[in-house]
Amino acid sequence: MEGLRRSETAELALGALISFIGIMVTSAVMASVLVGIVQITFSNSHEHAATQSETLNGIIQVNRFELSSYSALNTDTDGIYLVFEFPFILNDLADTDVVWSMLCPDASEINFISGDFVGATEIGDDGVSDGLIDVFTNSGMYHMFIAIGPNVPVSGTPSVCDISPDHSAELTIAINGGRTTTIPFEVGSNPYAGMIFI
Repeated sequence: MEGLRRSETAELALGALISFIGIMVTSAVMASVLVGIVQITFSNSHEHAATQSETLNGIIQVNRFELSSYSALNTDTDGIYLVFEFPFILNDLADTDVVWSMLCPDASEINFISGDFVGATEIGDDGVSDGLIDVFTNSGMYHMFIAIGPNVPVSGTPSVCDISPDHSAELTIAINGGRTTTIPFEVGSNPYAGMIFI
């Protein structure tokens, strides 16, 4: 009888030991799976954070925006002038990754013209030469002249976004992977070359 009790106790202890080992193995497997999930999650969030930081830092800072040339005739070219920088970008930014559009509402519709920043140059150069620079850096100061007008249709109506008295429009600048900046401006009743909007 005593031997039977000892045998049952040994079986019970052996069963408990096997159950404990099974629980430990299961816990180890579960822990390694959880560690792997956490590692993947942190890795993905790091990639998203790096991408988001580069995206959010893509901001243009326009320091000067003015009417560089003006003609009361619809057949002549008007122009605007921009001085700008990108103080917060993390990496160099290609000049083809920055584009502009001028939105010009009239009584019945919104017209627009657009272009890129390929013609921009460093502040010491002419502001119109395509090949002088290919990238913008966070330490550079740049400028650009943008010609608008003239292309008057045969009917004699003003061209799209032709500058005229009491003209109102918006200059929108977008950065690929970055932010969009919109600058509304009013020309007023007496536009002239050199009129400063910013």
